[in-house]
Amino acid sequence: MLSKYSSLSKTIIQSNVDIVWDVLSKDSHLELVHPFCKTHKKIVWNKKEKKDMIEYLNGLIYYRTFYDWKDKQGFKLMIGKKNGKKSRVVWDLKSSNQGVVLSITVTPYISKKYNKVLSFILMKIYIIPLLNNYLENVTNGIKLYVEKGSAIKKNQFGKHKWFS
Repeated sequence: MLSKYSSLSKTIIQSNVDIVWDVLSKDSHLELVHPFCKTHKKIVWNKKEKKDMIEYLNGLIYYRTFYDWKDKQGFKLMIGKKNGKKSRVVWDLKSSNQGVVLSITVTPYISKKYNKVLSFILMKIYIIPLLNNYLENVTNGIKLYVEKGSAIKKNQFGKHKWFS
């Protein structure tokens, strides 16, 4: 079950949608823009089905299954361990007079390990703040890559408790 709480990171990239989309739809693109990504590989990639995997710096592997793909607008996917619970992720691109507004929203799943009160506390003081930090690192990596043209270094903006 998904949480009713989400984490959002939004940034303005000094570019146009075509260029940002080309980066986001390139093979293994997360290896270039994601500060916690060790490897990023396609599993299945065609018009009917899109699945890939990310190996993080700490060896954690997450699988992504895309369920809505709109060229030059964004995509929606579910992410998580191979046979584990999945979180929803929405990537959105919009043109503005300042460039491209990139937003990433993650709605995490709720663990059944804890009662509702403890789950709420964990979500508010631990999970959402760490997700916010993670997403800011990812959007900053994409912004820097698109605007400067150089690959992001591992842990470029600092280490992350879950992924470094």
